[in-house]
Amino acid sequence: MCKEGNAIKTYGAGILSSVGEIQYCVSDKAKYFPLDPFEIARNYTVFPITEYQPYYFVAESFEKAKK
Repeated sequence: MCKEGNAIKTYGAGILSSVGEIQYCVSDKAKYFPLDPFEIARNYTVFPITEYQPYYFVAESFEKAKK
């Protein structure tokens, strides 16, 4: 996920392949954490494939995500 202004938007094949997950991940039920590849690697969690993810990582911008 990525911020665009004050809005959090979805991108990527994984999320975009599921209309239900798109609706869920932008709802107030989803939890967000800053995109930090080092933290993600340190605390890698396997998500069940039969449920929506319990949380999502959000980049501040596409430019920051690329860096």
